[in-house]
Amino acid sequence: MPLLKRKAIKPVPTPNVNDFEENTPVYMMRFTNEIFTTYEDYINRYFFYKQKNWQCETTGKSGLTFEEALESEHKEKSMVANNFPAQLRKPLLEFVQFQTARIDAVVDDAFAKFKNVYFLNELVTVTWDGTSYSAVIRKVLPEDEWTTVKNGASEPEELGQYLVRVVDKRGRGIEDMERVVDCSLLSRERLAFNKNIIRKYVRECSAKENYIGAPWMVKTSLAKKYGIETKLPADLQAARESAFAKLKKRKGGVDPAPALAAAKKAKKEAAERPTKEVLAEVSLPVEVKPVIKYPIEDLELDAGSIKQDEDRLLARPLPVKDRSVPQDSFEALVMSWQFMNSFSTPLKLSPFGMNDFEDSLAHTDIEHPSVMVAEYHSTLMNAIIQDRLKGIARPILAVPGSAVPSPSHPREEREHSVMTDDDDSIADDGDLSVGGHDEYLQRRKLAHRPINERVVIVGQGWDEKVVPASRQGWEAVLVGLINELGSFEAIPNVDRILNHLVPNGTTLKEDVEQLYPSLPYEDKVSILVFLVETAAGTSAVRHYMEECRQNLKELRLQKFDINKDRRQLQSEWAEFERMEAIDNKNAVLEKAAEEQRSAASTPEPSQDDDSDSHATNGDLSRTESRQEKLKRQQMEREQQENRRNQDLLRQRVLMKAKSAEQKLRYDARKKLTDREAALNRKDEQIDRDSRRYGIARVRPLGKDRFYNRYWYFDGITMDHGTDRLYVQSPSFLDLEVMRTSGDKNKILERQKVEDPVGGLDELMRLHDQEIANGLVLEKAARERKLMQEKERALDTDDEDDKDPKVRGGVTNGHSPHEDQVDESLLVQHIPTHWSFYDEPEQIDNLLRWLNSKGIRERALQTAINNNYDLIVGGMQRRHHDLVSLLQKEQNRRSTRTKTVMASEGYLGYLNRFNK
Repeated sequence: MPLLKRKAIKPVPTPNVNDFEENTPVYMMRFTNEIFTTYEDYINRYFFYKQKNWQCETTGKSGLTFEEALESEHKEKSMVANNFPAQLRKPLLEFVQFQTARIDAVVDDAFAKFKNVYFLNELVTVTWDGTSYSAVIRKVLPEDEWTTVKNGASEPEELGQYLVRVVDKRGRGIEDMERVVDCSLLSRERLAFNKNIIRKYVRECSAKENYIGAPWMVKTSLAKKYGIETKLPADLQAARESAFAKLKKRKGGVDPAPALAAAKKAKKEAAERPTKEVLAEVSLPVEVKPVIKYPIEDLELDAGSIKQDEDRLLARPLPVKDRSVPQDSFEALVMSWQFMNSFSTPLKLSPFGMNDFEDSLAHTDIEHPSVMVAEYHSTLMNAIIQDRLKGIARPILAVPGSAVPSPSHPREEREHSVMTDDDDSIADDGDLSVGGHDEYLQRRKLAHRPINERVVIVGQGWDEKVVPASRQGWEAVLVGLINELGSFEAIPNVDRILNHLVPNGTTLKEDVEQLYPSLPYEDKVSILVFLVETAAGTSAVRHYMEECRQNLKELRLQKFDINKDRRQLQSEWAEFERMEAIDNKNAVLEKAAEEQRSAASTPEPSQDDDSDSHATNGDLSRTESRQEKLKRQQMEREQQENRRNQDLLRQRVLMKAKSAEQKLRYDARKKLTDREAALNRKDEQIDRDSRRYGIARVRPLGKDRFYNRYWYFDGITMDHGTDRLYVQSPSFLDLEVMRTSGDKNKILERQKVEDPVGGLDELMRLHDQEIANGLVLEKAARERKLMQEKERALDTDDEDDKDPKVRGGVTNGHSPHEDQVDESLLVQHIPTHWSFYDEPEQIDNLLRWLNSKGIRERALQTAINNNYDLIVGGMQRRHHDLVSLLQKEQNRRSTRTKTVMASEGYLGYLNRFNK
């Protein structure tokens, strides 16, 4: 319970319900469940709890409010209960019981004791043939069953062998992966066993009285649960009685033990009554509440689990919205850019950045027309014209998975949009396909189109030759192409566009060049979408896609070979390290033996000097003369010198052999290192080529908890791609999932806190409106169809009286196909909203906001981390380019020339294929 000046504060007693009349209003404190009968008492207590004078009883943190201290205690207790291994709890508490040292010393001793000791059914990490796996202890082998094979370190800190079985991600054992290993090959998860968590667990599960030499005592409930002895040993009991006797004497003869026991009991009752669930004693929460196996559904994670990590952001970082591009056109704009850059090779169009692409469409200066606009329009039209010149032209393409949706019918029926749900599955992944190009649909021409007749003259001969390299007259070619192939279904406001480009009967081809820049932005995007959809079905694009598929197939085979070589290399590395360890061990043993031989060859000090001293005193009884003694000493010196020379010779031979061995070892290590570096380079090149050729499908990186999709177009053919991580709001089906799977109001309240700019409430409102309209329209269609069937039945009864001409034609004014549901009754979904991140700090903050405990956000977090270098690297290169451009602009302004410079950005675009 939170402490105030190191003391627990008793909660306000609950009033007796019998003292009040029925329906009497009361006030309840949210985080303590205290009940007050007057608002004055409630608000006074509330401000008392809001003072930053409280201390967390578990962590010791101070300067907190009561609620913050309560959350801190709950967080620490939950962390300890969930992370600390269950099999280690009883042995640790038995070790702690009756310890008299300080907490730090107890923790150090406990960590040293259990660091290399493991228990039955404990989940551990085992090193198996150089690879780490999750495993479970199947058996703790007694010493008489230890094997002679040394699987671990040569000199382990702790002896012991265990039978372990590798488990899969779900914790199920793999039967054919079972082995006896040394304890040196086992380890625990760092977050589950360390000194910090041991200290917290000891503090939660035990306590010591306030006198010198007091022992640590495990809480009674836990001691009873684990069968731990609670009776103090005789020496500790005597020390306790002596301490209390001294305290009693100092207090004037009053026995403090009963008073302390009563105070402790009152404190415990006061703590358990108001916050029983929060401050419950930590024993085995797993028994009370089942362990949650993460990841789980993101929206099932409460806000408390998000707040537990202090480094994690509570609210999603604010993305940027491009105000210069209408939201209705943004999806089409992005996908048009993606198509033209992905198929730049068959289109013969140099890649360009997203920023330049947006600026080029917004360009309206007639005096200085945009070269980029002319280039990408001309290359798209040339791909269409070349097919017509070859005689393989087909009707206009209606691609079920085309690269861009129609801006006027955003995501209509969802089968024409590749950015969102292109299948009937609720759990769609937003697959982006540029496929299905052999499926064509004849566009229906509508009669009586109010188009100026001059349009035909201006666009005449548009398909007789490709647009020249000078791009002169490409606007007139565009008019002819739109007039012949376009329709209301293909290009929204097609008549408005043509009437704008050819306003009257005197318009010339040269005039169209001046009129195109003033087209509305959404009309320019509509034209571009139409050209992209049509060019996607041309032979050049189809052949390139087939080429890419073949290249991807080859890359997959290369990837398989690289993985095979990598496994072989890992095996060779493991064998090399094993042999190196053996050699090092032999070297140590050989060095010790050499030292012993040197010590043995060293002669003992001679005693001849003593003999000489005796000889000078006239000892005539010695058996040898002085000359013989000198000759013997000479022979010993010669023998010692010979041994020394032999030792030196042997050492030289050993050093030479050791040097040769070290050279061989160095060469072998270098060879393995070079092979590993070569494999890494090949792997990186394959990944780069896979991104280059993987153009047929572009998928989002993933979704966050509120079903926002995240897109990254790496722009492998450019320097820094889009420089952005795009965010797309939830689709119609995503909104339906949220609406039907849980409490919509709870989701909306949570979204306002964690994603305040997501606009989910407005999307939900429009979604409900769409559903209501759809149900009304569907009901009207069913009623009309039922009425038609009744009329058809009446017509059948009178068929003999009908005019034969009427039988095969129109009946009662109804068309034979009138029983079909009118397509205008189908619900047209609202377009999704788009935003983006374009700074590395935003990407870092986004990763801090994502919660890896959720299914969707774990996958998204992994995908962003895998592409982190690409995303952030592109942003950094773009920033460097902007700085360089700014410096050039400043240098240019410092000169006196007033000529218009158009060497940067979309104005300075150069198509390298157009030479």
